[in-house]
Amino acid sequence: MKLQRSDYVLYGAAFLSAIFAVSLVYGYVENRVAEAESKAEVKTVTVIEKPEMRAVVVANRDIYRGEKLEVDDVKVLMVPTEGLVATGVVTDPNDVVGHIAKQPIYVGEWLIDQKFGVQEIEEQSVEALLEKGMRALRIPVSAESGLLGILNPSDHVDVISVFQSADGKRMISRTILQNIEVLSIGQANRMSPVDVVSNEDDDEQESVKPSMKQNEAFVKASMVTMNVNTKQAEQLALAMNIGAIHLALRAPTDVDLVDTDGVNVRTIEKEKQQAPKYAPKKTREVIQIMQGDKVQEVITR
Repeated sequence: MKLQRSDYVLYGAAFLSAIFAVSLVYGYVENRVAEAESKAEVKTVTVIEKPEMRAVVVANRDIYRGEKLEVDDVKVLMVPTEGLVATGVVTDPNDVVGHIAKQPIYVGEWLIDQKFGVQEIEEQSVEALLEKGMRALRIPVSAESGLLGILNPSDHVDVISVFQSADGKRMISRTILQNIEVLSIGQANRMSPVDVVSNEDDDEQESVKPSMKQNEAFVKASMVTMNVNTKQAEQLALAMNIGAIHLALRAPTDVDLVDTDGVNVRTIEKEKQQAPKYAPKKTREVIQIMQGDKVQEVITR
C-alpha cells in the first residue's frame, strides 16, 4: 500500500500533538511539585555525637531514716555525664547496700554517700545516725510530757526543765535545750502480761478495763532518744535528776534559737493578760435584694 502525501501530513501532525501534550503534562506536574515544596516545612536535623553515659544508683522505693538498704531497694540508671552536677553521687550499688539511711530518701531519688551511715548494724540502728562528737541520750517521758502520739523520729524539739530553785523557795520552768533532733521513740521495757480472770458473768465493759490499763502502762514506759553533744547531754542528765522534763515540738522550718530566762510562780502571777491579736469584727447588716426569682445578699460596711 502506497502512502500518499496527505497521510504523511496527518501522521506528522499527530506526532507533534503528542509531544506537545506530554510537555504540558510534565510542566504541570513540575509546577505542582515546586508549589508543594515551597509550602512544606524544612526541618534541620543536627547530628551530634553520642553522649558519654554513666551509672547512677537511685532509690527503688521510699526509704525511711534509720532503715538498712537491701539489694531490692536500689536500681541503676544510665545518665549522661553532663547531668552529674551533685558531688558524692553513688554509682555502684555495693557502696550503699547494707548501710543505714541517715535521711529520708524517696523513690527515684539519686543516692548520695553523705546520706548513709555505717554498715552492718542490725538492731541498734541509732548508732549509724550519730555524727562525730554527737551522743544519743534516752529520756523517760509520759504521754503528757513527751508528745507521745505526735512525736516522730527526725522531729526537732525544745527541752523544758521544771525544777526547784537553788534556795528552795520557788519552782522554775526554763527551756534548757533548743532545736534538738529526735533519733528514735521506743519503750523502756516490754510490757509484762496482765493476768486477766474471765468469768461468764463479767460484762463487756469489765473485759475492756485490763487492755486500757495495759495501754496506759505501755505509754508511761516510753523513752525518747535525743541527738545531743556532750554539754547538752550533761544538762539533760542533770535536769532529769532534779525535776521534770517536757518536750515542745518545733515546726520543720523553725530553727531560730530564742533567748529566754524562764519563768517562776511570781512571774506567772504578775503576768498581765495580753490583748487579742485581732480586734473583733464589727457587726454588719445584710440587705436582701430580690430580682425576679433570684435573691442577692448585700453586706453593708
